[in-house]
Amino acid sequence: MKHRTVPPEHLLSCLVLASFLASCTAHDGALPNEVTTALASAFTRGDAAACAALYTEDAAIISEDAQPVRGRDAITAFFKEQVARDILFSTDSEVSVVDGSLAMDQGTYRVRDTRRGVDVEYGQYLNVWRRAIDGNWRVYRSMYNVTMAPRAGISVSPDEDTR
Repeated sequence: MKHRTVPPEHLLSCLVLASFLASCTAHDGALPNEVTTALASAFTRGDAAACAALYTEDAAIISEDAQPVRGRDAITAFFKEQVARDILFSTDSEVSVVDGSLAMDQGTYRVRDTRRGVDVEYGQYLNVWRRAIDGNWRVYRSMYNVTMAPRAGISVSPDEDTR
C-alpha cells in the first residue's frame, strides 16, 4: 500500500475542512461584513498597499491558471499590477464560518470596467482567514476561479509581415 504525503500548502485546507465538518452544528458565527468586503473596498479605491495589508505575511493567492503568489511582498506586487482607477471590484459572500481564530469565506466576485460600463471578469472565491494577535482578521489563503474573463484579441491583417 502506497502512502502519500500531503503537501504543506494543502494541509491547512484539509484542517479547515475537517474542523468545519466537525463543528457544523456549533461555530462562532460569521465574519463581519466589513471584513468580507475590505478587499473589494481597498481594490476599488486603487490602494494596493491596503489590499496587501489584509493578508498575513505567509499568505498565498492561488488561482487556476497561474503560479501561487506567496508572501506579502509578492502579494503587494500582484495588487499593484491589478488595481486601476477605472475598475470596480465587488464581492458577494455566500458562506462565512468562524471557528475560533480561523474563518472561511466563500462567494462570488465581479470586476467591472467603469469607463465602458461592462463586467470584464467574474468568478468564485474562497478565503481562509486567521485572526491576528491584534485581533484583526487577515487572509491566509485566497483561492479564486475565473468563470468569465475577456477574450484575447487576435488580429489578422493581410498587411502584416508574418516572417
